[in-house]
Amino acid sequence: MIKKLTKNEIKQALDLVNRVFSEFVAVDYSEQGNKSFNDYLKIKYDEVANDVHTGHKKILGYYENGEIIGVIATRDKTHIALMFVDKQHHKKGIAKRLYDTILFELQNNPDVKRITVNSSLYAVPVYERLGFVKTDEQQEKNGIIYMPMEHMIIRHITKGI
Repeated sequence: MIKKLTKNEIKQALDLVNRVFSEFVAVDYSEQGNKSFNDYLKIKYDEVANDVHTGHKKILGYYENGEIIGVIATRDKTHIALMFVDKQHHKKGIAKRLYDTILFELQNNPDVKRITVNSSLYAVPVYERLGFVKTDEQQEKNGIIYMPMEHMIIRHITKGI
């Protein structure tokens, strides 16, 4: 089941993000990069509840047996800020279902042309399978290494007979 997270569930979701990040992404980062990401998570916890209320951010959780096992968060509706799935649930289509939920909501908005992400190097193949393409070379900011990517939204146009 996928649902919007409440303030109480956000802490649990960010704990999941931190666990998955530590195991799969942190190995590519310098000490500065790991500190930057951990600082980002601490700040985000304090800001997320307000940002979700104003619509600046959206955070969804994927639940199985009452436990959160996947998270996707967007910023400004069209930028994926976080997408993480618990290690034991990798390669089961959970990231795709989370992303498809976001994509479905945006496909009905004609002003939205693309969705962007600054992917970790670990997640680039995941995003490519979702239809994202690289838009630039690998970047680094504050020790955070990422690949800028985007997914163009394709709308099916139907004409009357």
